[in-house]
Amino acid sequence: MALSKSVTMPTGAVAEYWSLISMQSVIGSGTCNAYLGGYVSSAVQSSGSSPLQTRFFAFTAADLGVSDITAATQAEVYAAILATVNASGSTDPLNGATTA
Repeated sequence: MALSKSVTMPTGAVAEYWSLISMQSVIGSGTCNAYLGGYVSSAVQSSGSSPLQTRFFAFTAADLGVSDITAATQAEVYAAILATVNASGSTDPLNGATTA
């Protein structure tokens, strides 16, 4: 699973494929830290290239709909990212993103 949304970087490059780079449960703070990378395409990401941009998100167990932060899945993190960036009134560059 990944997200799809064309976002033009300051350099003029366009990231269209957004994939989780990492996610980590931080037990002490009860959060899940997630890093999302923006790539030109799925093929570029699969080739091992570095992302054009990296985005950071932090979610609580409640944000992810789980009772135990260590049980969060990638699907739940992607859903939380979509809910965040597509929230009503959001001006996030990923606003309008969909699943790829």
